[in-house]
Amino acid sequence: MATATSFIEEYNLKCVRDKLNQEKIKLWLPPYTTNDGQKGEMPQELVEKYSKELQMPQDLLQETLEQLRIHALQKLAERDKFQKSGLASLKVKISGKTNGTNDKAARSPNVSSSQTLSIEISLSVTGSELRQKVADDVGIPIDQTKIICNGHIVNGPTSLQEQGIKNGSRLLLLCLSVTEAEASRQQEQISQLMETRHAAELLSARAENEDDDEYSVQIADQSGRPLQLPPQERKALTLAMTLHEKGRTALKRKEVNLALPLLLEADKEFKRCSAGILTSVDNYAVLCLDIVWCYLHLRNIEELPDAVERLKKSEECFHKSYGLDLSRLTAVKGETGTQLALYVRLHLLQGIVAFHQHNIPQAHHYIQKAEQELNRLDVDGATLTEVMTMGFSEREARLALRASNGDLQGAVTHIMKRREEKEDNKRKAKDERKKNRLAKILGNTASGTRVNVENYEMLLSMGFPKGASAEALRQANNDVSQALEVLQNHPELLSLPEPSDPQHNVEEISDELVAQIIAMGFDPEMARRALAMNWSDLEKAMNDLIQREGIMPPLPAEFGSSSSSSTSGSTPSSASISPTKSPKELEEEKLAIGKLVLDLPEDEEDYIDLTLTEEAQLLQEYKSLLESLNKT
Repeated sequence: MATATSFIEEYNLKCVRDKLNQEKIKLWLPPYTTNDGQKGEMPQELVEKYSKELQMPQDLLQETLEQLRIHALQKLAERDKFQKSGLASLKVKISGKTNGTNDKAARSPNVSSSQTLSIEISLSVTGSELRQKVADDVGIPIDQTKIICNGHIVNGPTSLQEQGIKNGSRLLLLCLSVTEAEASRQQEQISQLMETRHAAELLSARAENEDDDEYSVQIADQSGRPLQLPPQERKALTLAMTLHEKGRTALKRKEVNLALPLLLEADKEFKRCSAGILTSVDNYAVLCLDIVWCYLHLRNIEELPDAVERLKKSEECFHKSYGLDLSRLTAVKGETGTQLALYVRLHLLQGIVAFHQHNIPQAHHYIQKAEQELNRLDVDGATLTEVMTMGFSEREARLALRASNGDLQGAVTHIMKRREEKEDNKRKAKDERKKNRLAKILGNTASGTRVNVENYEMLLSMGFPKGASAEALRQANNDVSQALEVLQNHPELLSLPEPSDPQHNVEEISDELVAQIIAMGFDPEMARRALAMNWSDLEKAMNDLIQREGIMPPLPAEFGSSSSSSTSGSTPSSASISPTKSPKELEEEKLAIGKLVLDLPEDEEDYIDLTLTEEAQLLQEYKSLLESLNKT
């Protein structure tokens, strides 16, 4: 926790340093420092001048000047050593419990009383080598460590220089507990699987599969409507959102040292998404908030410069997503109380960061703003209980009371309306999955694009059979007028069987049926195709083969066939999962996805259901600090 005393000490250093820089006074040169590096003379007129301008007692000013002089000499020595030997000096702040194994660190002369480790190392070494050295110095296993620099996890295989680490860089060491380390190892395995695209593709594919509700992934806008995204965008966003949710889950369990690396991994994936997508959803703004929230819990908010930038990005994303003064959100949802909780955290963090930057007026401004919003969202405990006794969950009750400004009847109305909206969105999502599945079954046109479901249903409404309608659109490349001409010129299409799921049909085909058709002189592959297209009806399959003179069209590429595992280049993400994988590999993928989604929230409003208890405590803490400064 920051104190008024420590803040004043930091503030004095900042003011004197700024004054020295402004007047270009170099304390490491004579007369302030002798040629052999010893303390020189500090001109009395300089001391009197600064004491008057900075309103600082002369003895305190001299102590501050000496502290800055020694620090400047240390920086020069580190720079000279780096230039001569190539050894960079790094400062590593230690965060987290080391379960009593850090006796070595406590005895080490390189570890300061503020739990900061000083190390010298070549920037050509890899992140893994740095991690091993730090783990050895601190005295914990390497798998219980994570190192962060400028908002990025220091990776293993690349050099420190390639990762932007410089001489004098400040790093953060996260010391994981044994439990956190095990969870981190599992997460790394899952992340590695997802980075090879298998898990992300599988997750995206299952979200679009009408018959697979085991893992339901929905990406929606502020009104809850599902977003239609290109496959690559969907995969990138699914991966980013999943890692974010895993990090939020760890944060809820107070496992901050585990949460932060997961959130930073999510940040990396979000940056691969287009700017247009990120402004359609508020996920990235919330992610930036969650990362800075971790910094605060690690008591490292003043030492990570990207905290300011992340809060700026969060505010910009909220403005684009919700509109200035929440105007767009009001137009879409009719209320702003639920999302206002995010603004409480945003403004509180902005106030805390401003405090640690010694910007007192700005800190006052944001802290007061957060307090006003917090007071507005305060929910009466008795009213909350009364709503819950009506059969509603605590989350529903809390969010509804915030949305209705504490009105009981308004809260009940809000809950019922939200339940209807959620059911409506579920129906829409299900209809969309059904439409996508039908498009897969209908197959591709001659040009390689999917048969247009709307055009297909238009032909059905005109009275044409399903099989004929699908085939006509395939031949006409989705042009309805040309499809009508195809149907007029080829009446034999009217007898085609209705489209079906070929993969399901192939699985049901018996060798006995295939053998009967082969005995009639037809090719084995053509026999399987005919049986698949006719739901294993032997008579219809034979007639189909006779009409087509023994040549059946290939089954839709994305479903594969019994003798081929190739896929079309234009197939969606579900098709890119290799059908040649063994049952063991498929089971491993299923287990990986199962672990991945095990503790993900089912309610899309989970991220705005902040109790605001911690926010209230921190607000009072920093209000007290500001009041103490005023008294001082």
